[in-house]
Amino acid sequence: MNLLSAENLTKSFGERVLFSDLTFGINQGQKIALVARNGTGKSTLLDILAGKHNADSGEVTTRKGTKIGYLEQEPYLDPGLTVYETLFASGNTLVKIIAAYEKALENPADEKAYQRAFEAMEQANAWDLETRYKQILSKLGLDDTGVRVGSLSGGQRRRLALAHILLDTPDVLILDEPTNHLDLGMIEWLEAYFKDNVSTLFMVTHDRYFLDRVCNHILEL
Repeated sequence: MNLLSAENLTKSFGERVLFSDLTFGINQGQKIALVARNGTGKSTLLDILAGKHNADSGEVTTRKGTKIGYLEQEPYLDPGLTVYETLFASGNTLVKIIAAYEKALENPADEKAYQRAFEAMEQANAWDLETRYKQILSKLGLDDTGVRVGSLSGGQRRRLALAHILLDTPDVLILDEPTNHLDLGMIEWLEAYFKDNVSTLFMVTHDRYFLDRVCNHILEL
């Protein structure tokens, strides 16, 4: 099943043509790596696929109801929010239910609020995602959820952006250098996570070992 299609995409900066008449599709279950020389427009293409920028010509179409998650090289996060608030800033219903449950756990004296949150977790069968949320935080070194984003390093902010996208469970993950700012243990965990929990992704990476272990298709620009 096709989830996203790019048809005849062309993009230039001044007289410099990055790519022209580029056509391909992303099908459910495909884990695609895009490889090319530096400066040939890989990140620009990802911006276009994610809807952040427009191509000069051509179009990107997404299957109705398909949710896209995009990890940019330098993602913007609100510096005034905490790690916790950033993670749960989502339109995903399950994520909102987990957020309410986590908040109820912080105030066990309010038994009615806890009971409502617990019942919502039960009805939505959200326990697996709640366990995954805690694993994501631990594996990406984001255990202090009360700290403000503005006080995080660049690497920590990027890991937070990755955690937010993973928790949001999009249908298609678009990733620009997902292993940047990750240590070896984090990379090995992310590899296993992609295998077990992510069915469809499109990514740019210079980590050839990670590419070979995760992806089942390669496109060369």
